[in-house]
Amino acid sequence: MKSCLTLLTFFVHILYLTGQETPTPPEGMVYVPAGEFIMGSTYGDPDERPQQIASTKAYFIDKYEVSNTEFAKFDPTFKFPPEKKNNAAVVTWSKANAYAKWAGKRLPTEKEWEKAARGIDGRVFPWGDTYDNTYVVWDQKETRGTSIAKPASPYGCYDMAGSVWEWTSDWYKPYPGNEVPMEQYGETYKVMRGGSNFNNHSFIRTSQRYYVLPEKIHVYPVGIRCVKDID
Repeated sequence: MKSCLTLLTFFVHILYLTGQETPTPPEGMVYVPAGEFIMGSTYGDPDERPQQIASTKAYFIDKYEVSNTEFAKFDPTFKFPPEKKNNAAVVTWSKANAYAKWAGKRLPTEKEWEKAARGIDGRVFPWGDTYDNTYVVWDQKETRGTSIAKPASPYGCYDMAGSVWEWTSDWYKPYPGNEVPMEQYGETYKVMRGGSNFNNHSFIRTSQRYYVLPEKIHVYPVGIRCVKDID
């Protein structure tokens, strides 16, 4: 099924992009074009199903997660060790949402996050289908973008696998057509994506979803990657 979906989305994507001008992204962001992509998984956790063809409008998304230094410009009371100025900031959902608004941006939807991470070909990881430990920032002592192999997603985003989890704007709810019950579904938990440095590689797949209480993140390091609408 994946191969058929991949071919379909590829040709639709190419037809859409033909003759389209690519807008210049704001500093520190990359461009993700409008169109369809493969979302979800046929083999992952039950909440990743059903695999589907989803679509988004065009948008810009941060190349890197928001750093401690960047977040402190918004919140001068935010404290962090000086040696971690370029590490990903770890904050609650409400603080992440407030930062995004302050920066003239917003938090990504699940669709936007997943598309930016995997492109249109349904890849398992941002760099492809094969796991490679050198592609991941595992230790939070490391700064952003310092994995050995320095891989980027198809659109040029870094650290979308590992580093810190990343907030989305969405509540944790089932995909349309998913009939597997989960007591956590509803408007209690927010979805976070991307895995973290203490998770195994199954958690850093592009389709992996996880949930957390918006204001209680002491167990999970969750950071920010913002998007910006294209007028």
